[in-house]
Order: sequence, then structure tokens, then C-alpha cells
Amino acid sequence: MRLKRVILENYRGYKERIIIEIDSLTAFVGKNDTGKSSIMEALNTFFNGTKLDVQDRSVYSNDDELTSIACVFTDLPLSIIIDESAETNLEDEHLLNAEGLLEIWKRFNYTGKQLVFINANHPSNNGFSELLIKKNADLKKMIQEYKLQESATLSVNGSMRKALWESLGSDLRFAEQFISADKEDAKNIWDKLQKLLPKFALFKADRPSTDEDSEAQDPIGLAVEKALKEQSIELEKIKNTVMTYVEHVATSTIEKLKEFDEQIAEQLSPNLKKEPSWEKAFAFSLTGNDSIPLNKRGSGFRRLVLFSFFRATTESSLDIESNNGIIYAVEEPETSQHPDFQRVIVETLLKMIDNPKCQVMITTHVPGLAGLIPLQSLRHVVMSGQSRAVLDSNNSEDRFLERIAETLGVYPSISSETAISRKIKVIICVEGPNDIEFMKRMSKMIHNNDSSIIDIEATDSVIIIPLGGGTLQHWVDINYLTKLGIPEYHIYDRDDNSQYQQFCAVVNGRGTLSSARLTKKRETENYIHQEAIKEAFGVELYIDDDTDVPAEISSMLKKRNEECSSVSKVKNKLNTDAVSYMTMQRLSESDANNEIIGWLSEIKSIAERKI
Repeated sequence: MRLKRVILENYRGYKERIIIEIDSLTAFVGKNDTGKSSIMEALNTFFNGTKLDVQDRSVYSNDDELTSIACVFTDLPLSIIIDESAETNLEDEHLLNAEGLLEIWKRFNYTGKQLVFINANHPSNNGFSELLIKKNADLKKMIQEYKLQESATLSVNGSMRKALWESLGSDLRFAEQFISADKEDAKNIWDKLQKLLPKFALFKADRPSTDEDSEAQDPIGLAVEKALKEQSIELEKIKNTVMTYVEHVATSTIEKLKEFDEQIAEQLSPNLKKEPSWEKAFAFSLTGNDSIPLNKRGSGFRRLVLFSFFRATTESSLDIESNNGIIYAVEEPETSQHPDFQRVIVETLLKMIDNPKCQVMITTHVPGLAGLIPLQSLRHVVMSGQSRAVLDSNNSEDRFLERIAETLGVYPSISSETAISRKIKVIICVEGPNDIEFMKRMSKMIHNNDSSIIDIEATDSVIIIPLGGGTLQHWVDINYLTKLGIPEYHIYDRDDNSQYQQFCAVVNGRGTLSSARLTKKRETENYIHQEAIKEAFGVELYIDDDTDVPAEISSMLKKRNEECSSVSKVKNKLNTDAVSYMTMQRLSESDANNEIIGWLSEIKSIAERKI
């Protein structure tokens, strides 16, 4: 199951009911103390049962008001086996909400006692709305009353409920209602559902970050446990050898004791007080090649190590064969990190959610990190007086991104001084550094064969910059460039990302010299000839317009156990080494429509215009 939505009510600063949409990656951004961490800790209570105390209730609530934490799930199980003889599903039991999703509510009274409900679009006809909490005998009685014995299996409660509901035909009415999950089959279903919920793992910001942390000890402990299990036969031999030796010494001792008092000696015999605890025989700490232990390293280094341990621990307990997923919740991953590592952390998180069973949540108030997050993943947590709100690009006003930029202080990553001092006529905007390498090297190769085509790197009137399409920083930079009044030429990979199409439409709709293009092929790597790739990597690869070239090459290199086989490293080498092996003949074959030459011709035309 995957988490789709979170609902809070009367929880800490969230007095009024608030609905929070959850994505594969969800980043809660905002000022300090606006309620970002509260969302994480509410989920920790929901999934892991951390105790909710009186201080977790809104200070503005009354004693009779319940505190509620609810989660809405998608990717639901097709069936649920209540016991060995009963199989049912959530749809037949009418346990889905109006959207067809599973909505679980955990409600707490003033003392912290928990009650669990399923909020569902459930039958509401009088006498038919509480079938899930009726006992078998009561259901049989209703079946007999309505003469439905031939329509149901009397030993299966789900069969009887279905027959009773279907007997109403078109008169069956539905209404949203809370189904208590603590009685009869409703409880049985909830017991099964609990085992299918995603695992929730919270990595908090306020931690000492030493190798005594559980995140550091757990994976090492798991490694020790696994190693000991694999050597269990040998360890049993060692134990038996020790026992034999001890028994020999003890027997010899008793024999000597008989010389003093034979009656006393007969009362003694050697016994193993307890089984040996091999795990306690091994104690580890993390120490670098320079013999400096983790506890004495910098706080940023320690936090990176422990975050990696945190991932290792949670992933090792994730059953990849089951339907369970995992939700990583990381508070302020940028803490004590250099900006370069902040970028790496975001890239790591984005790779993690490639696994459909993995979701990631983070909190941050650092502009450098927030600027790298995809726009659809941003959630702006704001506070006004006693109320709080969590806004996203779908439920907020047009100034959503502008307000985040203002709140966090996200500034343009480019300088107007560069453009003015060099008298720039065109700014080429691409997604990232690899695209810059591709455009520079490809334009130079083409220019060397046809001087009428612009060489981007050798031309003073043109600069090329990475905007990282689809992020807050991208939005800030685009708006900043607009204010400079310099024509922009945007080139984005088509990929499978519809957002780039939206950005292109915005730029092309300005009514200025600025324009934007989506590659007709999947991405720039698809314009590199397979012979050039063969020379760079030593692999043969058939490439069409939709081939994921970096991923295919990475897979081939991994099978050959070659170093530098990660997709990111392959992508970099494609846009440097492989492009360097391109020729005009190869380009005419890999780009038969002259798309790249068309871009360069349009850029030159804009750069040479007369003002």
C-alpha cells in the first residue's frame, strides 16, 4: 500500500482539520516552528504506535475533543484472508471511501486511549449499516429472516453480508461513516490490514549522531547475527569442545575432592549455567583509515554515515516479496552538510523513489535544498495566528512558488553582471551540466565541419546555463531571466515528464524572442550514434527514439562487473567521451531530421539579430 493523504485534527498546532497530499517525494518547507516536524511525528504515532500524550493535543482543545490522525492509502490488496476459510476484499465489504481509497482514522481521547475507525462510503439502510460488527449467529438470524439461505454460505460471514446487501437491490443506500475496527470481522479485517501497511522509518534532526545510535548499531548487529547464524554448526562444535574440556576438569576436581569427603563430592556435577551469548562477544565501532573513530569526526560526516546506516537498517527489514512498502521520513537532511552534499542527498532521495515501494518525506527550511526539489513534491507549511495550513501547487493561489521563494530566500543561481559585461544576446537554458557538455561538444564538431553553424563555447554573445527543470530553483531562475530582457532558448529532454511541456508552453507564450523546445527523442543521449557509444564504452547497443540509453549501458557494464557503471557516471561519459567520437556522417544517421542543427541555427539567428 502507498500513502496518498494525511489528515490531522486537534493535533498540536493543527487545531482544525487539515488535509495533506503525499507524493512519492514530499518536502515540507517553511519557517521554524510552523509544524513540519509535527506531521512526521504524527505519522510515527500512526504507524509505529509512539505514545500520544496530553501535550500532543492542541492547546486550544477541550477535554471532550478527540485528537485524530488519519491516513489514506492506494495500491490496496486485492483480497484479505480473515481466517483459513474466509476470504474477502475491501470493495465487497464497502470499506472504501467515495474515491475508492482506504481511509484509516486513529482517534485519541484526553487520556491517550486509541480508537481505530475505517471511514467508508458504507451501506446506510436501517439494520444493514452495522453488519461488519455482527456475530455469526446474528447474521444467520438475518439471513433466515430475509429467506436468503440459498444465496449465502452460512459458515462465512462475508458471504452472508454480501447476500444481505445485494438483497436490497436498487434500494441500497450509501453514506460516509466511521466503521469501528475493534469488533468482530471489522477487527479481523483491520488486524490483517495492519500487517500490510507501509513501514514508517523516522530519522530525526535533533540527535547526537554517534556510533552509539541505534542506526549505527542495528545494521552491524544484523551483520553479526547473520554471520553467527551461518557459522552455527562450527559454533556448536566450539561449545561442545569447551563443555568436554570443562567436564574433564570438573570430573578431575571431583575425584580429588573425594579424597577429602566422598559424600560431599557426590553432590557436585558440572552444569552449563546458560547458553553462550556469541553476539555479546563482538563489539564494533566505525573507524577510518586514519584511526579516528566516528565519534570524533565532524558532525556533518557523522550524520551522513548514520543516515546511510538508517537506510541500511530499514531496507534490511523490508520484505521485497510482500506488498508492504516503506516510507522514509528524514528531518532536515541538510543539517551540517556542505551544499555539494545537499545536492547529493537530494539526488539519492530521488533515486530511492524509483522503487515503487518506497516513498520519502523530508522537512527543510534551507533554500539550497528546497530549490532542488521537484515542484509537485513541495508542501508549504505556513502559520497565521493560531491556525496552520499545508499548501501545494494544486490547492493554493497562483503565488504558491513565489511565496516559498520569499519565505526561504531562494535567489537566482546566475548573475546579471555576467550577462551585461559580456553583452550576451542569447541565454541557452538546459536542464543540467551533462546537457551543457553535449551542446558545447556537438556544436564545436558541427562548426568545424560547417562554419555557418555557431560554436557555442567560442561565441561571446551566447552563454549556456543549467536550470534543473522542474524545481523551485528552475522557477526562480526563469522568472529572473525574464527580468533581464535577454532572449532565452530553452532545450529540455522529452523524457516522460509532462512538466517540461508545460514550461515550454509558458516560455513560448511570452510573445518575445524567447522560445523553448522539447527533444523529439527521449533525451540528448539518443542523438549519439551507436558507433560513438561503442568506441566510448565497448558495448553494442541498438538505439531508437525511446531507448533509455544511460540505463541500458549501465546494465551492460554491471554485468561485466566494470567500475563507473552507475547511471550518473554513464550519463556523464556519454555527454563527454561519446560525443567526442561523433562525426557529421554519424550525426546525419542518428539525427536524420537535423534537429540539433536546427536548434543551433535558430540560436545563431537570435544572436545575430540587429537591435
